[in-house]
Amino acid sequence: MTALPGGTTHPATIGHAYAQESERAGERLRSRLTTLYDVPAGMTFAQYRATVRFGDDAPVPTARDLTVEGVPVRSFTPDGPSRGAYLHLHGGGWCLGGHTMHDETLQHLADRTALTVLSVGYRMAPEHRYPACLDDVLAVARAVGARPAAGFLAIGGESAGAHLAALAVIAVPGLLGRQPFSAVSLNYGAYDLTAGFDRALALLMPDATNAQRRSASPVFADLRGVPPARFCVGAHDALLPQTLSMEARWREHAPTELDVFAGAAHAFTTVRSTAARVAKAREAEFLLRTQK
Repeated sequence: MTALPGGTTHPATIGHAYAQESERAGERLRSRLTTLYDVPAGMTFAQYRATVRFGDDAPVPTARDLTVEGVPVRSFTPDGPSRGAYLHLHGGGWCLGGHTMHDETLQHLADRTALTVLSVGYRMAPEHRYPACLDDVLAVARAVGARPAAGFLAIGGESAGAHLAALAVIAVPGLLGRQPFSAVSLNYGAYDLTAGFDRALALLMPDATNAQRRSASPVFADLRGVPPARFCVGAHDALLPQTLSMEARWREHAPTELDVFAGAAHAFTTVRSTAARVAKAREAEFLLRTQK
């Protein structure tokens, strides 16, 4: 059982057999996250960003670098005919990470789902303040969604990427006049920007008022018309309450699936572990099911 604010608890739904392994991986992740935004003296943030990696995926030779509406995109085609596309949005607190860091993971996802995976290189803080990151995601989503015979379309991401994916499926229908996405995969996302994230938001939205943070928080948005969603989070993630709140609100408007991994911490899918492997497999299974 995981303790939540107010003294309530939420049981993990999966991963009990390898919870201790997940806890050990979580300790390593947490030790890194405590200093994640500490830029060494003499470095610009851009220089520091270039030294930070999430995960240990190797580049794959099949990846192609494209530009969609002026936004860099890394494309991974499936081993066989493509049935559509999945837009992937990386994590990193809106200021770290990158769209070229998850090659192996995204190529495997493309092969498992028969979808072309498009990893979006949205602009990041502090060089580019909000809503530049969302503007880039919406530009790519609108372009891909407007293509004739686009096929099945889905979107998703991790942490900050899950935040942007949620905002995208809410906003894109207003741009296209319809909802182009049939599914969304949201992994340990930040859905309420009024609660914490002070160091990241100082870079992303400096001097933002509480009302401005609220307007950028998908948990407070109008969710009518959203597609089915899969939510994934670790039971030891500080953002677990946000995932539970977001999933509950989403479930009022569309079918949802929820995986809470026993012992797992924030960003657990970025390290090689049983929990990460299972989570990625279940994400692929969700995307396959929603194609039917």
